[in-house]
Amino acid sequence: MKEFMLLMKGDDSQNVAPEEMQQRMQAYMSWMGEMTAGGRLKGGQPLEPAGTHLKNKDTIISDGPFLEPKEIIGGYVIILAQDLGEATEVARACPLLEHCEIYVRPLLNVG
Repeated sequence: MKEFMLLMKGDDSQNVAPEEMQQRMQAYMSWMGEMTAGGRLKGGQPLEPAGTHLKNKDTIISDGPFLEPKEIIGGYVIILAQDLGEATEVARACPLLEHCEIYVRPLLNVG
């Protein structure tokens, strides 16, 4: 099995009622639990909304806490899958996909 990172980008969570956010998180935690039980989940966690973006060594774009929701990378998950196709299918099952984009990238084995 190979490792893949799922990056969650963009979210309209700033404009969502608390009850809806709770439902989304329950569905997400259920999905994570299924991956844990199946031995597929390696790790992951949410990210703070503010950060720094380096465009190149001379250009730093400092984004304060007022990022546009479509620009936020909200978190990541590292999973195990046979190949990119299987990892993509796992990402398709994520309940947050209705509210964000998910980038699926293989991790380079450098060891």
